[in-house]
Amino acid sequence: MEKKIVMITGGPGTGKSYMAKRIMETVKGLTFLSYDTVKEHNFDKFGFNDEKEKEELNRFSLTEFYLYVKKAMENSESILTEYPFYQRHGEKLEELIEKNGYQAYTLYLYGEWETIYRRGILRDGDGKRHPGHLTNCYHKETEDGISSDGSKKENSVFLSFDDFRKMMKEKEYNIALGTVISVDVTDYTTISYNKIIESIYLCH
Repeated sequence: MEKKIVMITGGPGTGKSYMAKRIMETVKGLTFLSYDTVKEHNFDKFGFNDEKEKEELNRFSLTEFYLYVKKAMENSESILTEYPFYQRHGEKLEELIEKNGYQAYTLYLYGEWETIYRRGILRDGDGKRHPGHLTNCYHKETEDGISSDGSKKENSVFLSFDDFRKMMKEKEYNIALGTVISVDVTDYTTISYNKIIESIYLCH
């Protein structure tokens, strides 16, 4: 298999994890690397008491994620990763891609904002998402928004639609590295997952 890295990106609620799952089920021998998985491990290990501490932990986790990408590339592994990548991530990923001679694909998921917003709210409220993503105060031992000094913290980070719309405009999410494949995910029934997979993994 050629040295490829496929970066699935798009705003919250666009179905990045599901797209990654479909690809992993179809294409064998891929190395899946998830920045969210790194963050969740560190959320559980270290915890955080406020937005500032959470952001510091996110930066630490991002550096760790890049190290995983670097190691996989040094081993010539074919990589699949998904995250709401935006411009702050592009420079480092591009550096790693060029240094290690990888063929890059950006799989950019987008859709009608109100539909995507509703999906994100439903996902965040279904109880399956790691609580560290949804709070500004988290400790695995309690999982109830109790800070390390025992005080109760305001912990919700749910966005209003106006804040969501602002975030989507500011971050864009299409890091446009390598070949860009844009997929409208407003209506899942119109998506040809097999065609998308073939366009990436059958290209030489």
